[in-house]
Amino acid sequence: MKRHLAWQIPVFALALIAAGCSSKEADSGTDTSSSESTSSASASESTSAAAAPSPELQKAADDYKAYAIAQGDELVRVVKVFTDAVRAGDLKAAQDAYAPSRQPWERIEPIAELVEDTDAKTDSRVDDFAGVEDAKFTGWHRLEYLLFEKNTTEGGAPFADQLDKDIAALKDQLPSVTVEPINVANGAAELVEEVSQGKLTGEEDRYSKTDLWDFDANLQGSQVAIDKLSGPLGAKDPALLGKITAGTSALFDTMRPLRRGDGWVAFCIENSEFPSPLCPAVTVQPQIVDTMKAQLAGLSEDLSQVAGVLGLK
Repeated sequence: MKRHLAWQIPVFALALIAAGCSSKEADSGTDTSSSESTSSASASESTSAAAAPSPELQKAADDYKAYAIAQGDELVRVVKVFTDAVRAGDLKAAQDAYAPSRQPWERIEPIAELVEDTDAKTDSRVDDFAGVEDAKFTGWHRLEYLLFEKNTTEGGAPFADQLDKDIAALKDQLPSVTVEPINVANGAAELVEEVSQGKLTGEEDRYSKTDLWDFDANLQGSQVAIDKLSGPLGAKDPALLGKITAGTSALFDTMRPLRRGDGWVAFCIENSEFPSPLCPAVTVQPQIVDTMKAQLAGLSEDLSQVAGVLGLK
């Protein structure tokens, strides 16, 4: 609006010139220049103020980045356990190591995805390719197909080597990734939405049925992100923070009976789109799935408000 009003002054000045008041043209030009300069400076100051996060929010972003870097280190370690088993031809060990090798990735996936092409190389599903034999189909899910669908490690070594290489590159690049407060807030929401929209069908780990490991890690990552933001969020909207905390706890409570030792039951749901010999019977009853759907929807809605409450854009 200020820019529009500034242009009205020279138009008025031209009218005065036509009336013979040429001396006022210079004054009008000076006033216009001054007005535009003031408006521009004010806009610049306003933009700078809006762009600079508070120290508390910046600390939250820095702390979450440190968490992501630490998870990157852990990811390299657990992936190596997995890929070593593949290269050794130890089918049972490779199958057992598959799900744990993914957990650090699933905790920090929105931040890891800031490193270009990493997700496409490591975590793409067969749906993104011409088929299971497509040479571009690499990463965890190519190995998952070999280990659980074909019950073999044969042919897996090149994919294991490539996964090691891609994860090492991710680890090396994470320290240089710029993590803003908005990435933390949106990342918390994205992790829960991913479970709600893309994983509860069983499509993610369709061959291994280890989806609950991913759910658990996604929720952990979201929980850590909100924990980092809890100071500023609690100051702005303590009720929202309370709802998110309670919603996350409720989901963990719903999942707890599905625990088996350090892991989880196979994600065998009723009328699955992805039938498997690993699922001779339903292990996750429909009422549990329905409860999780409702809890995830509520938590997703609450998390979607965090960025706005904190004034992040």
